[in-house]
Amino acid sequence: MHEPELDIDAAQREVLARIEPLPAVRLPLTAAYGRVLADAPHARWDLPGAAVATMDGWAVRSADLLRADAGPVRLRIAGESAAGHPSRATLQAGEAARISTGAVIPPGADAVVAQEDCTRNDQELVVDRGRVGRFAAGHFVRAAGSDVAAGAALLPAGAVLGAGELALLAGCGLLEVAVHRPPRVAILGTGDELVPPGTTPAPGQVVNSNALMLALQARAAGAEVIDLGIARDDVDGLRAALRRGLAADLLVTCGGISVGDHDLVLPTLLGLGGELVFRRVRLRPGRPTSFLRVPGADGPCPVFALPGNPASAHVAFELFVRPALLRLQGRDWQRARRSVTLTAPAPRDARRAHLVRARVVGDLATPLPDQTSGALRSIAGHNALLELAPGTCPMEPGASVKAILLGEPCP
Repeated sequence: MHEPELDIDAAQREVLARIEPLPAVRLPLTAAYGRVLADAPHARWDLPGAAVATMDGWAVRSADLLRADAGPVRLRIAGESAAGHPSRATLQAGEAARISTGAVIPPGADAVVAQEDCTRNDQELVVDRGRVGRFAAGHFVRAAGSDVAAGAALLPAGAVLGAGELALLAGCGLLEVAVHRPPRVAILGTGDELVPPGTTPAPGQVVNSNALMLALQARAAGAEVIDLGIARDDVDGLRAALRRGLAADLLVTCGGISVGDHDLVLPTLLGLGGELVFRRVRLRPGRPTSFLRVPGADGPCPVFALPGNPASAHVAFELFVRPALLRLQGRDWQRARRSVTLTAPAPRDARRAHLVRARVVGDLATPLPDQTSGALRSIAGHNALLELAPGTCPMEPGASVKAILLGEPCP
């Protein structure tokens, strides 16, 4: 078996070169929450559709105030423009119209004076020019199309649709939108030693907690999860489970990819016609991570065969599976990175990059005390992966390192 071993960046490039976004579907806005835009929708009209007031007060012609000195300006009151009830009468020279916030500026008017800068005497409005201060056309006016112009692109393809984004689309006249459907990812645990969560393991058995972890990581990346359960170390049963998984958009297996007599996953995938893209990555933890494309019901299915140690599976999913899932949705897959300062020593590996699980608070990073790939504690309580280049000596406290942020750092 050819076993190419790549560095992390090269392995990511090999994955992403073989992943295309899923076809778009059109959904009503009410069903599109959390989905990812497949194109850039455009506004059907201006927003706002007409010039509107940003202050309760009086619509005026700016020329009437600009001709005056700092003394009072007397204007005749001529009607009102209320929100939802615009005035259709044209404001003449020397006139003012009552106006509320959000109401359309009457024809002829081009500015608004705040009500606290005026005094009303029956049908006469007295404007305190000194209180108004600097003044020009457009004062307390939001111009038509100043928020969004008709025909403007509203959001880029790849944007995730939250409440604010959907409100923008609705306000600009859209009823439905083209989005990528969530990818369906099948997850299969392998090994005679596995028992389902909730089962008390006998000696030699372990709970299949990796499947839960990977399913939650997949859901966080926007995927729908198909739980294939556990495949025993039996070629026929494993082959049948893998074939079920190949009907998904992406298949993840966990365990069974070493070189022992009972490590059957890779030979079985190759027996199903799989093309091996890479077999190992210069990475700790997660070196045995493998990536294949295997014929499925709708063409080649990307398959990630992950190691069985929990830290290895967790890190490999983050580095390779998550980017593939986001690419299937047309989304940017890069995590935020930042420089952080170590508060404690961080171990390195002499031959490969070490992704150290750490807790980042502000600009400080504390590596978890246990970095053993088989220890569940080594993946609990961290919010970042520290990227440490190969080396023989640990990184000392005070050193600056790069961190991949898995969530928001603690303040």
